[in-house]
Amino acid sequence: MRPLATAAASAAALLLAACAARDLPARAPLYPVAAETRARPQTVTVLLPGALTTAGVFGPARGWAGPDHLVVEYRLPGMQGEPLRPPLDIARSAQWVADLANRHPEARIQLLGYSTGAVIALEAAGRIQHSERVQVVAVASATPFPGAALATLRGAVQVAGGALAIGSLNRQRVWEEYFKTLYLGTGWRRSAEKREIARRLEEAMRGRLTTPGEGRGRAQSASLLLWAPSRAALATQARITFYHGDRDPVFGLGAVRRLAARFDARLCVLPEEGHLVFQSRPDLIRRIQRQFEAPAGTSPC
Repeated sequence: MRPLATAAASAAALLLAACAARDLPARAPLYPVAAETRARPQTVTVLLPGALTTAGVFGPARGWAGPDHLVVEYRLPGMQGEPLRPPLDIARSAQWVADLANRHPEARIQLLGYSTGAVIALEAAGRIQHSERVQVVAVASATPFPGAALATLRGAVQVAGGALAIGSLNRQRVWEEYFKTLYLGTGWRRSAEKREIARRLEEAMRGRLTTPGEGRGRAQSASLLLWAPSRAALATQARITFYHGDRDPVFGLGAVRRLAARFDARLCVLPEEGHLVFQSRPDLIRRIQRQFEAPAGTSPC
């Protein structure tokens, strides 16, 4: 009986450990980028990055902060000192963002989300009181089920193709090769100009990329696998604009068109761009800033 008892005790210990992991306390990983903002700002901007990125991806947007403009950055699990557990939960994160916005009921709310962060922004918009004061810009947005699952499969094929192209299974080198596809978009190897850009990228990024290892990819992306827009999100009165590259290798443009239509949102297509549009189009953040500042419906794509 002793082996049976030992096995039972081990199973119980594993179950308790799993329950404990699920019950880890979660706190809102929202951080103001400047301390001088007044208690009642006129504008609140929340920067929501995508998997394996930080708010640094938005470049000068962190500099929008001022006495009347509160800029807050969201940090994903495993990034900038945040623990990997609990993993990202889209609904919970959206509620954190909404709670922040609802503490400033007279402020104009600007939600800028990239990839996974775009989904958090869309869901948060449906939870913010008086959502007509909200603007959402969703850049390279993830798409509803089965979008993330298909993206995972496409990514696996592209990573395998990159490994074959360079003749290596080294994780860092393979990820650097996949980065070229993320940056340049699908079909880049057929363009001599893009192949030259890829060569320069390889030199510039060697050894500098954050890989999905150590559980980061799973912790930051698993919640996307079954995501579909909530009824609250679809009912928002927020003004929503999508920006998306027509060669995005992660989330296809067709699926984003359908998502934008469900939100009655504007879609700005970025020709010949992949998924890493903030890196490949440094002017994009200024375009988004002009859109945030312009009266409704007056800012072109």
